[in-house]
Amino acid sequence: MCDMTIKGNTLVFDCTNSPYEFMSPEFIGNNIRNMMTLVRTDFEKVRYEEQLVFELTGEKVDVLTSYIRFLKQVEKLVLNKQIYGREDDDAHNLRKGTMAKIYEELMMNPLIAERTITDYSEAQPTKAAFYEAFKGYKAWLKGILQKLQSTKMYALVKEKGDMRQAFIYLLHLKIMRFVDSLELMLPEGSKPLDKPGSSYKLDYGYNITIYDVPGSEAYWYVIENPEVDSLPQEIIAEARKLIEREMSTVRGIQIKDYNLMMDEKTREYRKHFLEWSDENKLSITPEQGLILARVCASWVAGLGEPVEIICLDKRDITDVYLDSENAPIYVDHAIFGICHTVYRYNARLVDQLFFNILATDKTATYGTQNPIVDVVLKRLNMRCHLQGPPATFGERQGALRLMKQTPFTYAEYLRYRAFSAFFAGYDDMMVFLGTSEAILGLKGVGKTSFTAAKMIAIGTKTRIIPIQDIEEIPVAAYRKRGFHIGVMRSMSSDKEVESSAAGSALSLVALTSATLRMGDAALIINEVRSRAAIQGIINLLNTQPGVFVLYNLHAESLKDIRDRLELVFGIPGASMFATDRYTFLKKIRFGRKSATYRLLGKAYESDLENKKFEEIFNFERGKDIETSECRALFVENPELNHWLIDDIDLGKLQKNLSLKFIPPALHRRADDRGIAPEQMVMQAAFKGKVYSQIYRAFEKYGYYELLEMDFVLKSSSLANKLLKSIEDEEGNVDYAAVDREWGTQFGHLLSEEIEFQRLKKEQTT
Repeated sequence: MCDMTIKGNTLVFDCTNSPYEFMSPEFIGNNIRNMMTLVRTDFEKVRYEEQLVFELTGEKVDVLTSYIRFLKQVEKLVLNKQIYGREDDDAHNLRKGTMAKIYEELMMNPLIAERTITDYSEAQPTKAAFYEAFKGYKAWLKGILQKLQSTKMYALVKEKGDMRQAFIYLLHLKIMRFVDSLELMLPEGSKPLDKPGSSYKLDYGYNITIYDVPGSEAYWYVIENPEVDSLPQEIIAEARKLIEREMSTVRGIQIKDYNLMMDEKTREYRKHFLEWSDENKLSITPEQGLILARVCASWVAGLGEPVEIICLDKRDITDVYLDSENAPIYVDHAIFGICHTVYRYNARLVDQLFFNILATDKTATYGTQNPIVDVVLKRLNMRCHLQGPPATFGERQGALRLMKQTPFTYAEYLRYRAFSAFFAGYDDMMVFLGTSEAILGLKGVGKTSFTAAKMIAIGTKTRIIPIQDIEEIPVAAYRKRGFHIGVMRSMSSDKEVESSAAGSALSLVALTSATLRMGDAALIINEVRSRAAIQGIINLLNTQPGVFVLYNLHAESLKDIRDRLELVFGIPGASMFATDRYTFLKKIRFGRKSATYRLLGKAYESDLENKKFEEIFNFERGKDIETSECRALFVENPELNHWLIDDIDLGKLQKNLSLKFIPPALHRRADDRGIAPEQMVMQAAFKGKVYSQIYRAFEKYGYYELLEMDFVLKSSSLANKLLKSIEDEEGNVDYAAVDREWGTQFGHLLSEEIEFQRLKKEQTT
């Protein structure tokens, strides 16, 4: 039961420990019974405190409290023995039982009580002594009925269908369309956000709109689908029955591979709905049948309709969070940061979600002995972190990380203003040259995504070995495109001691040593957390100079790293110089409701001779992202600090290029290659121009595929080949000639890609 207290003129129900689901019929019945014990009913507010706070004010309070006053009057009649007549009257017990039944029904559903009153009948008494009670009881019933029908609660229940629907309406909630769980409604005054990227379409006809909500700092992420909205109610009802039936039976089915079940059920249900609608003379399109089937399959074999739809939004959603049963689901949007949704899963739906995730990995064990588990859901390319009691206070929680099927590209990062085009070109070049690098930042800034993106710049001529405990780097996407990748799995990198149990994963250090014995490779080490892992990487860099390692870890500054090495791990701070580059990412906002930007904060290079770290790039904040700059501190030319450099004249830049200093890691690689540093800076500017032009093409034609891996790889490879063809014997390149030739070659490549995307779109629609 809810704890009921009175605070001034507010009646407060603390429902956090209620054994009943919020706003279930049992919950409402107990809530009304609680209110019947109150001496006063003149409240200005009624507040329900659950996972959220729901407050009734004004007329909505009167709807509830006036009905309680009416029930109190009926309760007095129930206790009034005189209205039942004499005990020797044959109808005495019938009248008493009927009045008690009406009283109970009024607390559950006044429409049922109304029917009980109107259907009541008793034979006219044969004795005159009983006649007055006979007339009087019928008069009381008539009076109760008239009073009931005049109440606002009765009118609301009659409009909505039952008491539960009436309460849900009062609390500004609604029942989810396909399952029996509550859904929030947008607060009054909510407006679609008037910002770029705040409204867009997904597959299967879904529309996403970001709303600005009064009184909320976070935006709201709202999903709509006109195709589903136009479905006949009879089909919606059939879908609800099918979901209820299938959710109850699917766990007993022997399934060879649970990863395939979502697709199998979608095909099965699509056939069912197309046949069912034809048999029942209802018209739905094949597209509606597919969408409806997918909705049902998502509840039976997937993560539920809302989360499955959110998973379609891989370009903008990075994480989905469930804090508890009945708590609203929220998402981390790449542009707008944390956004609330209107959806909340009750205990049964959370239970189904956990089961469907765990069933895809036969090695996963979850329970009281192992309350925390990480599973990679391959169907969605999602990392699922699940936890429950005793690791929590009775709640089940989930953090679902959406990993892109293909990695981010430098062109995509330009879309999000993560860094300037010149930095993209410089980073591309330094990765291609094999400089070791640490990618740093706090949780959620995109370290893993940026690490994975750099693999495009490594190219197909170098062997790449990602070492990770969870499959966060999309290895398959690279292999399909000709990259030589041999991924290895380590034990969790926050563990200090390697297990000796048969079949257990090896430590990061052991794997790294074994990998290098197989030949040269670019090592990609994801999520370094433990002392042993950090010690192993530092030893590797110091004992095998020139080894190519990209790794990421949590840190905010160079001092943060040095202090951790020296004070926590007992490792000399000087060992940091073995890493060529340190790149810090961070999240910023411009004001309380601006978009969230994950961007480059600072970039350093190690100066081995002078034992210092030279700052190469930094982010200079303006009043908004457009007036901010990602500054290259080693060049004088201000045009290279612009976000995009698609219109830069490379021939003119080559003549006027002025360097304040030569970055130390660049200087070392220039000496190794026998190429002038200025030539390498020009190469960075050229590649920055290439990525800028790709982004401009996306802006012009609207095909997001232009920013993704395939087209970016084609463009980058074409640009690299062009440099090789124009390079003279001394390694110098005439960038005026590059500019002229590139304009023609890129134009042809882009025209072919646009035609390909146009034909593909025609075929899919």
